Amino acid sequence: MPENTPENVEPPKPAAGNNLAKQIGAGLFAVLLLWLTFKDSNWKEIWRYLQTVQPLPVALLFVSGLTSHFLRAYRWVFLLQPLSEKKIGLFNSFFAVIIGYAVNVAIPRGGEVARLVSICRSENLPWAGVLSTMLIDRMLDLGLLVFLLGSCLLVLPKDLLASMPWLIPGGTSLLIGTVIGLIVLPSVGTILQKLLQMPFLKTRLPQPLLEKLVALAAQFDTGTQALKNPVKYPLIAGLSFLIWFCYWLNFYLMVFAFNLQDKIDPLKCLIIFTIGSVGVLIPTPGSVGGFHFLVSKGMTMTANVPPDQALAFVTVLHFLAFILVPCIPALILVLFAGKAKKTTTN
Repeated sequence: MPENTPENVEPPKPAAGNNLAKQIGAGLFAVLLLWLTFKDSNWKEIWRYLQTVQPLPVALLFVSGLTSHFLRAYRWVFLLQPLSEKKIGLFNSFFAVIIGYAVNVAIPRGGEVARLVSICRSENLPWAGVLSTMLIDRMLDLGLLVFLLGSCLLVLPKDLLASMPWLIPGGTSLLIGTVIGLIVLPSVGTILQKLLQMPFLKTRLPQPLLEKLVALAAQFDTGTQALKNPVKYPLIAGLSFLIWFCYWLNFYLMVFAFNLQDKIDPLKCLIIFTIGSVGVLIPTPGSVGGFHFLVSKGMTMTANVPPDQALAFVTVLHFLAFILVPCIPALILVLFAGKAKKTTTN
């Protein structure tokens, strides 16, 4: 295993100017999507529906949302273990995961960087190896989403398919990309190491740079070991399904919070959940806009829910699942870590 030197632990920093431009673009795109979603809405009706929300399902949603993050952190421990000779701490894994989700609320995809830096520092892990485990984590999510899309396409209403014709080609593209990714990813580190040993590169790259690239490729290869060990497949698959069950449960609990159980049964909820999950892929701060648009359209076309009620539904769901559930625990853990550090220093 490559030595965990400081330069290996710290990931490279993106260019500030380019990153700022991306964040501004993502924010403007989110505003545009929100305008498209709410432009014809009746705000008085939305407020009336918001006042009918039942508190118990909301409280249970907080539990199911937090459980999904805990399960993701637990799965990540198994993906990270090949990178360390000591046991990976579940607390450090959960801390990194929840911080990542909290950062995503303000900075789209910024949570991945925060998550990477957090676990590298707390467990002294090489960033290239951790990056490969995060790619696996993302591929597993895409695999589950593709599975749900394929299943739901069989029962989607024709008018919904007609209004969203991109669902089929989009699902197909995701399927192809996910399959290729899961097949190729375990071999990327090995391929890079072989390329770096080719005379063409060995003679042209400075020796210090070549050695560093070889070490990073080896770290990346180590991080993909979970995909090369069939013994771990059932556990990883089981945890992946449990994570996504919790995500679906968030939606279904919100159905009860708005007393929509007579219109939305578990199957319709699964369809709406799958459509909404596609919106999470849109790189906006906290999945704002795309999630609201797709969930509200899915509810009106799948279950004939009034548009204003659908907008109230997705507004509360998004606020709880994407903002409160990650941000409150993240704030508590940051304060706890700061207090513990202060106590240790004193």
